Amino acid sequence: MKRYLVYGLIFSVVSVACGKTSDNNVSSPYFLNAYIQNVKYSTSSVSTFVLPNQQGCVSNKSYNITNIGQINVDAYYLDCYIKHYSNNLDFAPIKPGPHRIFDGGLLLSTSGCNGDLVIGLIDNSIPSLFSNTVLAPANVVNNITSITKRDSTATYVTYIVKGNFSCNFKNTNNVVIPVVGSYNIPLKEAK
Repeated sequence: MKRYLVYGLIFSVVSVACGKTSDNNVSSPYFLNAYIQNVKYSTSSVSTFVLPNQQGCVSNKSYNITNIGQINVDAYYLDCYIKHYSNNLDFAPIKPGPHRIFDGGLLLSTSGCNGDLVIGLIDNSIPSLFSNTVLAPANVVNNITSITKRDSTATYVTYIVKGNFSCNFKNTNNVVIPVVGSYNIPLKEAK
């Protein structure tokens, strides 16, 4: 039941917060590119939608969950987030390299740390809308390739985070759905 509620929250809130998905090349400096079942989809509808003051794997730290983007096409709905510390003092030590991926049903859980992705996939060909796929635990890769400080004000620091990921979802019909992607997103950290 919790998984249904989380996917419902993700779908309803983010659908309002983000723009359309496009199959064309994008000119925005921020993007989410994803190959789902080897078909490329791209969006520059990267929002600054943030779920603040969340918990993560370190209990005394405050996390933000920032939306990376959504791919919403006839066959699939893909929703990607990055979990990160909410203040610059905690976030600044993050390094490029491997990080984890969690299933979208764990978006609001304490799973995930600084730089981990939370990805949800809905297979629109299956009538049961929420909970018709699960993240397969094997061959899960989230590699942050660069973290660059963009600007700073008296109250926050903005970083540009680039990375790529690869994972598989399995739907309720036991069909494996490979998802491979890349992202370039801004993250704001409070001073």
